Amino acid sequence: MFYDGSFGSQLLFAIRCKALSVNRCTWRWNERNTRLCLQCNRGVEETVQHLVLECSKCEHEPESLMHVVHEQYGENRWNARCVEDDSGMIYPVGLDEECNMTVVAAMKDFLVHAWNKQQ
Repeated sequence: MFYDGSFGSQLLFAIRCKALSVNRCTWRWNERNTRLCLQCNRGVEETVQHLVLECSKCEHEPESLMHVVHEQYGENRWNARCVEDDSGMIYPVGLDEECNMTVVAAMKDFLVHAWNKQQ
């Protein structure tokens, strides 16, 4: 079940609606007035893709999420998919017709850990 009332479900819903509060979207009214990721300080825009796939502040979480994705979807299929659409973000958030609840659950866990590190 995608939405079970948990914080992870709320974050998943926000991503699916393109409404997750990342700096790329909130820079006009955030305290520092910047689109950049303030977690890793690499000088890149803080986007959902950056948060999930690239941000060094979430060091071990992407690895555990990607382990589940590769296990459930296949590493080769995943790598090919990343080239096709939104860096592969459609699959782990459950917007793909081949949606796998194990991957969605891992994504929700990842989001909770990553969000807590930002706060």
